[in-house]
Amino acid sequence: MGYLVNHPAGLTGTQGVGYDYVLGSGGLYVQSESAHLTARVLVASAGVRGLAPVTEKLTLTHGPIPAHVFELGLAWMLAAPDTERFFAVRWDGNAYRLVVPPQEGTPSSLSYHPPSGVIAEFHSHASHPAFFSATDDRDEQGFRIYGVVGRLDTPAPELTLRLGIYGHFASLRWPQVFDGPLPPDLRLAGEGSEPPQSYLFIGR
Repeated sequence: MGYLVNHPAGLTGTQGVGYDYVLGSGGLYVQSESAHLTARVLVASAGVRGLAPVTEKLTLTHGPIPAHVFELGLAWMLAAPDTERFFAVRWDGNAYRLVVPPQEGTPSSLSYHPPSGVIAEFHSHASHPAFFSATDDRDEQGFRIYGVVGRLDTPAPELTLRLGIYGHFASLRWPQVFDGPLPPDLRLAGEGSEPPQSYLFIGR
């Protein structure tokens, strides 16, 4: 962990291992970089005079994840709409691949050994809404993309996405993660309402 300050003349401070906090004119940010992701998100907004601005960002090193990879995982979840299930996405050196570890799920619980080296993790809430619970917040302490799929027992299941940087989170939109349209009949949780302030507004 390191601490950096973004002065008009440039960054000062020492970079750490894993992630860094960066103070800029708009507040405090956290940033990290791996072989697969580079990201920076706002932790706390504040007006800091005399410093230069810092921008949020998310870059998938190998490009966005093809939508069909997610659709394979979604189909597997839909095959058991009353059971919580998990899948992840990993880069195998040439392409993104689906990873489904051994697991035990019930309508309200899920047990599995998290796979290593993954870029994104997704789990389902069976018939319940798609949201990140307090348990998810405690469990999802890595540096990757996270998603929850819910209402699998309805004609229109829902999905919510976020970026996690070691316990700091920012909500994401479908085009920020995937290449291709949203699967038919899948909707984003909260669709039609104003986005929360924690949304990570970035372009591709």
